Amino acid sequence: MYESLVAEYLGFQIPTFIPRKSLLKQLPKPKQRNMITTLIGVRRCGKTFHLFQTMSELLRAGIPRNRLFYFPFDDDRLGELDGLTASKVLDAYYALVPDAIEGCYLFFDEIQDMPNWEAFARRVSEQYNVTMVLTGSSSKLLSSDIPTKLRGRALTHEVWPLGFSEFCTFSSIETHCIGGAYEPRNAAALAHTFRQYLDIGGFPAVHDMDVTTRAQTLQAYADEIMTKDVLERFGSASYRAGRRMALTVLRSTGLQLSVNKQIKAMRSAGISISNESAYGLLDDFEDAHLAFKVSDYSLSIRDNPKSVYKVYAVDHGLSAAVALANHIDMGQRLETAVFIELKRRYGMNRDQVISRYRSTACPEVDFVVGDVMLSAEYELIQVAVESGVQRVAEQNNARKYRSEVDNLEQAMAETGLAESTLITLDEESDIPVSSGTVHVVPAWRWFLDGAEA
Repeated sequence: MYESLVAEYLGFQIPTFIPRKSLLKQLPKPKQRNMITTLIGVRRCGKTFHLFQTMSELLRAGIPRNRLFYFPFDDDRLGELDGLTASKVLDAYYALVPDAIEGCYLFFDEIQDMPNWEAFARRVSEQYNVTMVLTGSSSKLLSSDIPTKLRGRALTHEVWPLGFSEFCTFSSIETHCIGGAYEPRNAAALAHTFRQYLDIGGFPAVHDMDVTTRAQTLQAYADEIMTKDVLERFGSASYRAGRRMALTVLRSTGLQLSVNKQIKAMRSAGISISNESAYGLLDDFEDAHLAFKVSDYSLSIRDNPKSVYKVYAVDHGLSAAVALANHIDMGQRLETAVFIELKRRYGMNRDQVISRYRSTACPEVDFVVGDVMLSAEYELIQVAVESGVQRVAEQNNARKYRSEVDNLEQAMAETGLAESTLITLDEESDIPVSSGTVHVVPAWRWFLDGAEA
């Protein structure tokens, strides 16, 4: 049975895909004791197709097809998995391709379904000339588990829903510019496509769906992640409490969340939940890549688990799909999209790489980002649908719109940074302030310029 299955996957046609950020440079050539590459991310974000893309890139680089072995361990024809299933599959592969013992690339999908998969992966990586890439559902292959289960033998790569540059590729929109300049017609198309991106989100499968089908599909995604990757995995709360908390967090994307208020609201509704479970759910959502919390910038080495956080959904389209029918907030969608793009760029997932800046004199700057270890200089980033520069002269709007620039100016003075960024939907200008310069940039350009970097 194993040889016939292995032969089938050795000969299968690699599916077509839209290119995403390549993993090729991160993969070592096959040898003993290579680090294992693991792909993690929210369900349905395209991890399996990332494997197919890597296989296609290796083929173009001259690696023989039979030295690339993809196998999904959720194939129902395997029957009930046991601790020897993966070993039998690998033995069947080497029997069919004896030369592969000299060196091959192994791509194992949904391997976490097999008992004791981590011992198998460690043994193979240590004893065979292989380059191994693993992926699976977030519920059993989490970033928090990998260091323990693979004992320092793994490098983790996070896969996210589509960024704007990838969304443009899906939409067949040209993103090329010459010397940093976009032709007016191209710039108009990109601005229009960015608004579509804010409406649709980044989950690949919903890209071409109509509005109703897309909303229903994304709602199903949210429920599946919450049920399988949080409640079944951690058992940290009842279904009612977990679902209510998940919906509240997704609907509150880009906003400050008071966990204590949520606890009181649930108890008033007759839903039993402990303080520990409620705060634990936020960590569980983050492990499942459903939502993330951002704390205030601090030089303290200690994290206060009872801090007030802003929360962000893993995808602005997902949060829009579960929002109340009468609620459409373009500002929340834009800020969420910017946050996930920052997560994509600062992929090491170290604490305090992305924070919120607040002080006595500065009510809020959405993001302060940077990493001393990576020599990444700190940046102040504010997000608003519009800067309000043109409206400051209007008395009724002056205070509302001036605050975006004022907050950046104050934060620049306090941090010593001479420049900051205000991301808007369409505007572009430089605003001189007492502390330096605020660069106002249209969101579509900020996303594409960062993707090119």
